[in-house]
Amino acid sequence: MPSRRDFLKFGGVFGLGALAGGGITYYSMQSEISKLNEALKESSLNLEPELNVYNWYDYVAPGIFEDFTSEFNVKLNPSYYGNPDEMFAKVMAGGSGFDVVIASDYKVGEMIPLNLLQKLDFEKIPNFINISDEFTNPPYDPSQEYSLPYMWGTTGIGYNKEVVTEDFDGFDLLFEEDKISKYSKKVVLVDEMREVFAAALKYLGYSLNETKEERLVEAKNLIMKIKPYILKFSAEQVKELLISGDVAIALGYSTDVYLAAAQNESIQYKIAKEGGTMWIDNFVLLNEAKNVNSAHKFIDYMLRPSVCAINSNYLFIANPCFETVERGYVLAELAEDPNIYPPEDILKKMEVFKPFTIEEKERMGQLWTEIKA
Repeated sequence: MPSRRDFLKFGGVFGLGALAGGGITYYSMQSEISKLNEALKESSLNLEPELNVYNWYDYVAPGIFEDFTSEFNVKLNPSYYGNPDEMFAKVMAGGSGFDVVIASDYKVGEMIPLNLLQKLDFEKIPNFINISDEFTNPPYDPSQEYSLPYMWGTTGIGYNKEVVTEDFDGFDLLFEEDKISKYSKKVVLVDEMREVFAAALKYLGYSLNETKEERLVEAKNLIMKIKPYILKFSAEQVKELLISGDVAIALGYSTDVYLAAAQNESIQYKIAKEGGTMWIDNFVLLNEAKNVNSAHKFIDYMLRPSVCAINSNYLFIANPCFETVERGYVLAELAEDPNIYPPEDILKKMEVFKPFTIEEKERMGQLWTEIKA
């Protein structure tokens, strides 16, 4: 992926080449701006009338999709999924009809070699320059040809402070039986194989990308030991269960816990002392996409700093657009929250999932089946 420093290389496409050189006059600048506006208008004329987007449940601020439709006259048809494996299975089956998918980091890495994605055309996504350099060329898409980041966050512990009164500083609350047993059937774990294993592996002192069978078995046994105290594994219900008080402890995504806290002030979120998952959700374009021009326009629209900030402020989540914090678009209470924008010492303990090989995925999958049985 080209960086912001490479932006002027795209100047020829949008008529910005003259701005990179010397001798800029008011009239030449106005001429180039006029050419840019004409190019953007022309690109809008070629948009397909509909766009099909596959996204997580409750993962966009109200009005964002409607505003896109209003501005570009493209009917947006959203569909939703509950966990990455559900999304992956749907896309793998083929014939989904989706154009743009919001996909988890490691799932992007699994989809690329399977030829499920097509490369993005960055000339049609000028707002890519808003993305912070830290999010360029990620391990799951090293050349960043197939994906651009949407939002990022962490996986940690949500808890009801009125119920959980003892001190804890990490995954000890989940995996030490003398603690978790006090909250029997008041615990929910996110229904996502790699996230549950990640928590157990980090507690045991291993990388969450561990693939050695003996260490995975050790993690499985740890999870099995606390299974009697777990109410359920769920992706869609973590937020609702915390809000209602049906559970007091959750292993969940930061955004879900914060959304629950917005409706129940007793809910709090903590990143474990051991670290955990730093996840990045991404825009990708399916190889079978039919509405390619509208797909690029949608991704570009979603990467506007104003749109990034609206989504961040609604979802209580960090976004990858550097200007949104610097310019104060993101609410101060979010920008200054170390559980949303973690400081460097915490980030050093966080890891991004690496894509598994087929064999590694099957190995963990078998253990996950035993846990869920």
